[in-house]
Parts: sequence; structure tokens; C-alpha cells
Amino acid sequence: MEAARPLSRSRPGWSAANRGNRAARRELLDAIRAAAAPHLRGDGGLLDCGCGTGWLLEALAADGVSPRRLHGVDLDPERVAAAARRAPGATVRTADARSLPYPDGALAAVFHVVSLSSVGSEEAVREALVESRRVLAPGGVLAVYEPRLPNPFNRETRRVRRADFAAAGLALSEVRSLTLLPPLGRRLGGLTPRLHPRLSRLPALRSHRLLVHRAPAL
Repeated sequence: MEAARPLSRSRPGWSAANRGNRAARRELLDAIRAAAAPHLRGDGGLLDCGCGTGWLLEALAADGVSPRRLHGVDLDPERVAAAARRAPGATVRTADARSLPYPDGALAAVFHVVSLSSVGSEEAVREALVESRRVLAPGGVLAVYEPRLPNPFNRETRRVRRADFAAAGLALSEVRSLTLLPPLGRRLGGLTPRLHPRLSRLPALRSHRLLVHRAPAL
């Protein structure tokens, strides 16, 4: 099996101080909330697969999700440690997305946020998706956020395709484009509150998409 690259959330140009970046992250969080709404209100486990430094775990805890329900995995031990500090009470472990430390059907929701595109190969992407399907409970939701198009400036990343989901036995119930092109969004400065919502409504200016699979209920 080819060694996967660390599932990192770090991207060139990313800064929490940038208003455009913050607006894009809020939009993504809203989309995740909508896709997984019943599961966020339930009592099953929620896994951020490739959790990086834990921003999503922190956000879900701030929404009122009990930390005991929150789980994160990442290949980078330093990021795992950072995520554990950022989301106290969550279970955060060093693990490969293709070999998750959970039994079959253990989790109500699994999230992949710009992590699958970095695992190294088409085979690795599909193996990670199969593993996510394995740990998902009946009626659970898998939400994957990835770029819509290949990144010409980073050839180490792969585009995650609908065909990858089909090959992993996953049927997509929703595909939603979102996120204003980051090079544009980051340059709006003080006009961000007014322009970002308007520009992000234009499909041609959206750089990413959220792909959602809902597991059949028993």
C-alpha cells in the first residue's frame, strides 16, 4: 500500500486574519451544518477525517455538540496534538484515512475537508472512501469538500471525482458548489462583508464543491 501524505488543512495563502478566508470558512461550515443537521443534533459519533489542527472540531463544539461525540484523525502527530488542544474532550488520534480505528457502522457522520485530494493516488482516494463507508452507521452522512477543478499550481493534489464515489459503492445525494475563488476572495479587504456574499453566488466563481452521501437506513 502506498504511504499516504499527511492530511493537512494548511494551504498557501491561508490566514485566519484574512476576511475573505474567514467568510469562505463560514460558508463551508454552514454547508456542513445543513448537510448533517439531524446528525449534529443526535447522539452518534462525528469524525473529521484529516482533521488538521482541529478547526472543524472546535466549530462543532462551539455549536453545542458534545465533545464526547467528536472524533478526529490525521497522519501528522503534531496536528493531532494541536487539534486535541483546540477541541478539549474530543477523541483525536494519529491514523490513516484508509484504516480507521472504528468498528463497522460506528459513526453518524464522517467529514473530509480538502484531505482526500492529498492522499496521493486514485487508489488511495477510493480506499479512503470505502473505509468511510464502512464506519458509517445506517442513515449516516458522509460529506466531502474538495476543489471542483485540478489545481495547476499544486500537482501533488488530485481532483476527487464522482467516479471515485461510485467505485467505492457510494451514491451521491447532493453535490453543491461553493467557495468564492480564494485568490479573489482574499483581496476584497474591507469590502468583504458586502461583496463576498454576492460574488460567491455566481457559479462560475466557485472553486470547490461539497459532495454528500447518505447511507441507507435500516
